[in-house]
Amino acid sequence: MEQILLETVLRHMENEEVIGDSQHGFTKGKSCLTNLVAFYDGVTELLNVQVEISDECVPQGSVLGLTLFDIFVGDMDSGIECTLSKFADSIKLCGAVNMLEGRDAIQRDLDKLEGWDCANRVKFNKAKCKVLHMGQGNSNHNYRLGERMD
Repeated sequence: MEQILLETVLRHMENEEVIGDSQHGFTKGKSCLTNLVAFYDGVTELLNVQVEISDECVPQGSVLGLTLFDIFVGDMDSGIECTLSKFADSIKLCGAVNMLEGRDAIQRDLDKLEGWDCANRVKFNKAKCKVLHMGQGNSNHNYRLGERMD
C-alpha cells in the first residue's frame, strides 16, 4: 500500500512541479553531485561580476584580468626597504628588528603602502592586517597602517 501511495505522490509532484529546482535530495535525476555543480555555477556567476579599479572596470574571471591585476600592483614595492611578498591580493611585509632602525623601516614601509593605497584608490582591508612578532625579547612594537594600530 505504501509503495502505491509513494508512486502516486511522486507522479503528482513531478506533473505539478511541486518540488523546486533547488531541491536535489531524494528527487529523480538529481543527486549530491548535481547539487554541488548547481551551487558552484551560482558562486562562479557571482564572482564574474565587474570590479572597479581606479574608475576602470576589470572583468572578473577573465583570462586577461589576472595579468592586468599583476601590472596594476607592480609598482607597489617601489621604494620599499623591507621584504615585500605578494600573492594575488595578499601582501606580506617582513623586516628584521634588531635595532630601532628596523622598527622605523617597517613603519616607513607601511606608510609607503598606505600612500600607494591612497594614490591608486584601493582600500586595504585593515581588519585583516596582522603583525607577527618573532624572536626572543621582542618588544611587540605597535605598527600602524593608516589610523589603525596593531
